[in-house]
Amino acid sequence: MPKSQSTASLEQEIVRMKSDLVQMSRSRNLALREGHRDEGQRQHLSALEAELKHVGTLARYVQTASPAAGRELATRQSLASRHFQKLKASGNPREVSSWVTEELAPLLNKSEQAAHLVASLSSREDGLPAKPTAWKTRPDR
Repeated sequence: MPKSQSTASLEQEIVRMKSDLVQMSRSRNLALREGHRDEGQRQHLSALEAELKHVGTLARYVQTASPAAGRELATRQSLASRHFQKLKASGNPREVSSWVTEELAPLLNKSEQAAHLVASLSSREDGLPAKPTAWKTRPDR
């Protein structure tokens, strides 16, 4: 069964978002190396917001194969976004760091794993061998 246009579009969006996240990380690291702590912090918060949007895109992708699993991820993403907005308003970097470790990272990992599973199953349905998805493959530095 060939991929639907919406599924292919979501895959392209995932690849674009991953590329944007890499660029955001590089910009943040550069700002911090140059001693621009405020700019580095601002870019860090922007990157966290982008990660939350990325989770939402992954949830929509997962939902193409499993509506229930996609809805669960979308619900968790929505709750994490609300919590992040409160933390962002508080301005406490330690609380944000704790939230990243305890809430965002596990949610992002679960979302990536579910999306990879969907992509692998989709490849097998198409008669292709399962291979790493475009957003999981990173060039060597």
